[in-house]
Amino acid sequence: MNKNSSSSNLTSDEWSLINNIKDAYDLSTLDCDTTHINNYSLIDSTLKDFLNDEQQMFKSLIKFYKKIPHFKQINLEDQIILIKCNITHLIHIHHVLKDNFVEDAKLGIYMSKWINPDFHRQMSKTRHSLDFFIQYPMALKIALVTFMFISNLSRLPYNQLSIQLIDKNLINQHQNFFTTLLWKYLNVIYKEKDAIRAIELIIFQFLRYQLLMSEMDNIILNQFNPDQFHPLIRSVLRLP
Repeated sequence: MNKNSSSSNLTSDEWSLINNIKDAYDLSTLDCDTTHINNYSLIDSTLKDFLNDEQQMFKSLIKFYKKIPHFKQINLEDQIILIKCNITHLIHIHHVLKDNFVEDAKLGIYMSKWINPDFHRQMSKTRHSLDFFIQYPMALKIALVTFMFISNLSRLPYNQLSIQLIDKNLINQHQNFFTTLLWKYLNVIYKEKDAIRAIELIIFQFLRYQLLMSEMDNIILNQFNPDQFHPLIRSVLRLP
């Protein structure tokens, strides 16, 4: 905790919201099992199997967002659009939190086979950059909320690019609010220099996940039939 910064940097209402975010996350992910990787084999298992098994992780993260009052305030159609555009970039942070910052070595073996070793190396490097927050995982939980309000519709399928957000102004307000909340929280738990490093890390890793998921998207489109995926996975992957 930053000794030079008192908790007065955050109001009592903001501390209450942070506690509510923590409770919402913990409750939503309580029964989320991330051990399905233990059931795979190098001979029989495929990337498709892994992605379909990820539906539980996606469901728990969506459940978390449904418990955030600010997210529930926006139009239901907008909620769906934001989830489609952002959740595949955020699922990795969700994994880091659920795995308590410990990377399963078996996943690296499978990803190296299913995609390629360099992809896994980059994904692993990006993941371990978030070890910076191992003492303060709450920062990543706030980041999960903050980045869900990014309204970049360019990630929608080509035939949906004409879609417009109904509550765009409200979404932007919420993004600004949670960005400020995250920054204030970082300044409470870290000294200013480390708070700047922390926000840079979060933003950079989010962008890195964007690039890596774009690479995975291309592999999925080239190697698999969309009908092979569970409906939820097909939706969050924005498959036709």
